[in-house]
Amino acid sequence: MQFQLIPVVSPFPAHKCGLYLEHNTYRDSYLKIEEAVAEIDSDKFWISPEERAKALETKEIWTLHWYPNTPVGFIEVAASTLEAVLDAAKALDKPQKL
Repeated sequence: MQFQLIPVVSPFPAHKCGLYLEHNTYRDSYLKIEEAVAEIDSDKFWISPEERAKALETKEIWTLHWYPNTPVGFIEVAASTLEAVLDAAKALDKPQKL
């Protein structure tokens, strides 16, 4: 039997090292949503002030953290929905040089 590889389009950004998708991890520590949102650097990781406010309202936090090239530099985005996080990551994804 012969197998044929089927190309798959990944919803994740290119990364040569780790990639971590998390959802509502604040609940694992019994944190309040306000505390969890405050722990995320709003200027750096939230994709917009509106997404930060929506996370507070819906009590939903999605984060995507990845290392595009080396284990030293990383990118992280936070939003209230998985779709918003993936869209933001795709916008930040840069083609890799081989």
